[in-house]
Amino acid sequence: MSWLTSVAGNLLLFCLVFGMSATVDIRCMQAQIRNTKALLMGIFCQFVILPFLGFIVVRFLELDEALGLTLLVVTSSPGGSYSNWWCSMFNG
Repeated sequence: MSWLTSVAGNLLLFCLVFGMSATVDIRCMQAQIRNTKALLMGIFCQFVILPFLGFIVVRFLELDEALGLTLLVVTSSPGGSYSNWWCSMFNG
């Protein structure tokens, strides 16, 4: 990958993340932080349900070690900018 494409990719990623953070309303964020039921449900889904579903898919599809481990890492890791986009789309 050339130096120019690397810089352009990082610049575009910065613009995406900055654009997502610029749309946050502080009052709405404070209200969501006070909603403990929603926070606990999100934590439960992110760190219990999603890794469990990844494990089930690996076992059900009988994936090889490399692909199975990759899927488990992805389902066990908190989301990146793509999940931020979904949260923004649904006012999460």
